[in-house]
Amino acid sequence: MIVRFFMRFSRYGLAALTCAVFGAVPTPKEHLGFAPGDDYKLADYAQISGYFQKLARSSDRIKLAEFGRSSLGKPTYVAFISAPENLKKLDRYRDISRRLALGQASAEEARALSEEGKAVVWIDSGLHASEVATAQHSPELAYRMLTGESALFETIRRNVILMQVPVINPDGLDWIVNWYRENVGTPYESAPLPWLYQKYAGHDNNRDWFMLNLVETRNVTRLLFHEWFPQIVYNQHQAPAFPARTFVPPYAEPLNPHIPAAVMEGINLIGSAIKERFARENKPGILSYHGYDAWWNGGLRSVPAFHNMHGILTETALNSYGTPRVYSPSEFPASFANGIPTKEPSVFYQRPWMGGKWGTRDAIEYMLTADFAILQLAAERRADYLLKSFQLAQASIAAGGRGKPFAYLVPPDQFDRAAALEMLERLQFAGVIVKRAQAPFQANGKTFPEGTYVMPAAQPFRPYLMDLMEPQKYPELKTAVGGSTKRPYDIAGWTLPMSMGVMVERVEDPFEAGFDAKLRDEAPIQPPTPQYSVRAGGRQPKIALYEPYTANMDQGWTQWLLDRYRIPHTLLHNADFSADKTLQGFDTVILASQTATSILHGTRDGEFAGDGQRAGEDRIRTVAVQRPQYTGGIGLSGLARLHKYVQDGGTLVALDNATELPIQFFPLPVRNVARAAAVAEGSTAAAQFYSPGSLLRMTVDTAHPLAAGMPKDIVAFSSGGHAFDLNIGAAYNKGEREVRTVVRFATSNLLASGWVSGERVVLGKAAMLEARHGKGRVVLFGFRPQFRGQTHATFRLLLNAIYQ
Repeated sequence: MIVRFFMRFSRYGLAALTCAVFGAVPTPKEHLGFAPGDDYKLADYAQISGYFQKLARSSDRIKLAEFGRSSLGKPTYVAFISAPENLKKLDRYRDISRRLALGQASAEEARALSEEGKAVVWIDSGLHASEVATAQHSPELAYRMLTGESALFETIRRNVILMQVPVINPDGLDWIVNWYRENVGTPYESAPLPWLYQKYAGHDNNRDWFMLNLVETRNVTRLLFHEWFPQIVYNQHQAPAFPARTFVPPYAEPLNPHIPAAVMEGINLIGSAIKERFARENKPGILSYHGYDAWWNGGLRSVPAFHNMHGILTETALNSYGTPRVYSPSEFPASFANGIPTKEPSVFYQRPWMGGKWGTRDAIEYMLTADFAILQLAAERRADYLLKSFQLAQASIAAGGRGKPFAYLVPPDQFDRAAALEMLERLQFAGVIVKRAQAPFQANGKTFPEGTYVMPAAQPFRPYLMDLMEPQKYPELKTAVGGSTKRPYDIAGWTLPMSMGVMVERVEDPFEAGFDAKLRDEAPIQPPTPQYSVRAGGRQPKIALYEPYTANMDQGWTQWLLDRYRIPHTLLHNADFSADKTLQGFDTVILASQTATSILHGTRDGEFAGDGQRAGEDRIRTVAVQRPQYTGGIGLSGLARLHKYVQDGGTLVALDNATELPIQFFPLPVRNVARAAAVAEGSTAAAQFYSPGSLLRMTVDTAHPLAAGMPKDIVAFSSGGHAFDLNIGAAYNKGEREVRTVVRFATSNLLASGWVSGERVVLGKAAMLEARHGKGRVVLFGFRPQFRGQTHATFRLLLNAIYQ
């Protein structure tokens, strides 16, 4: 019989499950009842996690640890897979990895530790739940690692500790699997999930890795940057440019200058090893240097690179859940977005895929090829990877000690002290060293008081610290001679002090001798509980937030903000706009960023899905057929009721793209000057305002009630093109038609961080307006004040719009 016992990992405070007597290792098919990747079959979280628990009772080559809970309370697990003798010394190997990653050894000790230690490789699955093959592949990877008896598997297990997270987003997996099971065999088999597949974030769960708003992100961050410090972090996804079968590094341009050269070369080396293995296994369709750039910070593959780790992303071709499809070359575009042909060999697409059947099992096999290429390379270069982590840490510490910069200071006297503490807490949670002055000191020719927070640049993760503290300057790389500037994969600028409204002082040169004695390592920082106060004697307003059936991430982050500040609210759906009395019960209705067409019409059967894809994702278009209860939007009748609601005294708050709706259809005496410039006859790209996710300077009318508690000068996040001008004469701008500007774009020096073009279109124009409409009002935001829960500097503007 199998006898269980529990082993404590003290730093987790959670049990790891193994066993003293082992039985035969079950195959995934024996446990699931089908093989992973079988057509029209998907395993849910209980099945996958149950399989890993069964593996832990069946083999001495695995230990399973719960390391946290999901947003909905599901346990999440990490499986440690290695040789039995390695698993008996996990604490020792963890401490070796940690000491080397933090540079806490002499050069001689580091060499000895590198020879003793084991390479630590992280492989996670299931972050983006709709990319189903990643989670479905995890039982197969574990089974092969536990049962493989070839020299390759023995070498990997002897030299590598694999940290496998079978499903990093358990809630999303179950939503997707249950949705597909309900729809398979019906006309709705490929219908998109009509709500976000992770609470608040959906697809943006891979955009939270420096802000750490989500509980799942924090759980993983603790493992990566406080506990285990893996040398390779492999994050699996499914969205290569069609018709490629898998994207593999090297990443596309541009390169973020804060990523150490040795890290990027290491990433390229790993990518080459993956591609070489694909070639040996005769698997075509491997694409590199396309779409996924090396500029952005904020993803699970990018944040580790700023922590001296090799962050690896692959994007394997996907289908509609578990449904296979046959592709013909006649369906292929002639070229990828970068001009490389899809049917001819090229340097970064050596063996084009020429079509045929593709299903989840095919994707799993491609993922396993990448898995074992990474694991083999890590095994062969075990000591090199460990020593390299030490050398990178030492190089960062030495560079910071030389200065330029020497440190970043956060004085205690802040306009928003809570935001400053929030920023420091997030940095500290991601492994940044934060100290606190115990006495006044001199720096930059000034005296800084006791209590000043100090982030020395002489620390192992200096690249991460600098990338978040410094303004980004996105390089204007041209797609061709005389062509347009290459657009970023995600966003262009994310400087944390700017987006959070925190005053940080950069100190170039080392402080005078004796300064270290005035510092102490700061204990975990505890920001105050977020709150937003209502005026004395005022009642709590009734707030509604529109939740469309299009899985809108901006709506999710708006809900996150309301929950964060403990603001009661109701989610409205399309049917709620069918009766006047529903809206009349609310003081404020919020429309998160969404086009007017989407708000009005939502998902409509027979239309092509995927029109909002990122640059380079020129995948084949699929026709969406949705369940009737999730089709459509608020409709014209809902628009009429929303209009009447405002005219009768309600407040409508519209964010970013949603401003189109009231401007066009109420209508309001407001003109979107950015949109007008974009559609003007003869307009060139240089004359159009474009901000691909950048931080822009703005000026606030602090006398306006909606600007209560705001400073005059702010930085706000802009991810599109919305700027406003009044379309009404001064004599008529009063009473029930009055429009007042709350926030304006700066009149000069607009760009704070990132990249912007056509800025002359918006200089001095309105970025936030309050427009009276009948007895009510509309508040228009031409930017996203709550973007991904990152923009603390502008949270108050949205909260004021709700409450004032």
